[in-house]
Amino acid sequence: MNSCYEVRSFVPEYRDSLEDLYRAIYGEVWREKTSLDWTLDHPLAEAGAAIAVKGDVVVSAQPYCDFPLHTPWGTARTTLFLDVATRPDHQRRGLFRQVVSAATAAAFARGTSIIMTTPNRISFQGFQTLPGWVQLCSLDCMFLPLGAGDRIDNSGLFSLGLRGALSMASLVCKSTAQQRSTRQIRCNIETPWSPSSEADELWDRAVAHVGISVVRDRAFLRWRFGSNYHLFVTRNERGISGYAAARIISRAGLKIGMILDCVTSNDQASSLSLLSSVIAWLREQRASAAIGYFLRGSAPWHHVRTAGFVRIPSFCTPRDYPVCVNVRPGDSHSDDLLNTSHWHLSLADSDLA
Repeated sequence: MNSCYEVRSFVPEYRDSLEDLYRAIYGEVWREKTSLDWTLDHPLAEAGAAIAVKGDVVVSAQPYCDFPLHTPWGTARTTLFLDVATRPDHQRRGLFRQVVSAATAAAFARGTSIIMTTPNRISFQGFQTLPGWVQLCSLDCMFLPLGAGDRIDNSGLFSLGLRGALSMASLVCKSTAQQRSTRQIRCNIETPWSPSSEADELWDRAVAHVGISVVRDRAFLRWRFGSNYHLFVTRNERGISGYAAARIISRAGLKIGMILDCVTSNDQASSLSLLSSVIAWLREQRASAAIGYFLRGSAPWHHVRTAGFVRIPSFCTPRDYPVCVNVRPGDSHSDDLLNTSHWHLSLADSDLA
């Protein structure tokens, strides 16, 4: 270890310096690029950061937050590593390895069974060099054009061309979706929805079919989806049967609808009705396209394909979504934890949207 740096756990006295670190990486828009709300301000469970300090300046950091993890063998703990960062003038000095290794050791000491992260292209290369880290999977970017959508101020000619192309593409996709919708069983949809005790009821029904997943009970939904998100819930003759979450963001001069999650009690009709309602709402909001990230071959992945979404090749995606993990050494369920067919994963499991 470089003797001029000290790696330690974050304490509140370093808050201003930590914010300066992310400001140095992203500029004044850093709050739009990374969120300290999950790790420092309003964590769901235990959270914090491993930091590297030179003098009284934070020069590198690996934030983290813990979640309860549902598994077939009982509730475990998972840790999500968020936006690892190093000041530009301190890079290439091994600080990435030091803060990630410190956060990893601390997570396993707290009893975490598996650590997850969704790194960008640069960080992904770094995680691949660290002992214990492997790529679990990469979520597919699923895309549905919705129309020209609203024009974003100062968006320029490029976005105008994109809106025109999306308008043409949406005509074909809308026709196909309408043909499919005639075969769907319609369910009662409620939106906007505020998670109440029935969210726990839904989760109790869903767990038998989910496999391995961050627990999506009322506490998680209320914590994860604030006022910037729009929630949908569906009911059938047995009661609440599914929920979906979406939001609007701006990218490349376009209004984009992000579908963050869709969980049901193993009910395809509920899932398709939810997705149909989300798509209708996004069109009402004048979004140009809808995007979601789902695990290939999973039930939600098949459902969004049925709803008309297409998979974008990885080299064309707005952002790759690799999921890298580190399983606690000696964990008796390591093989199951590394089996992607057991997992439910979506954008709800990260702070990317």
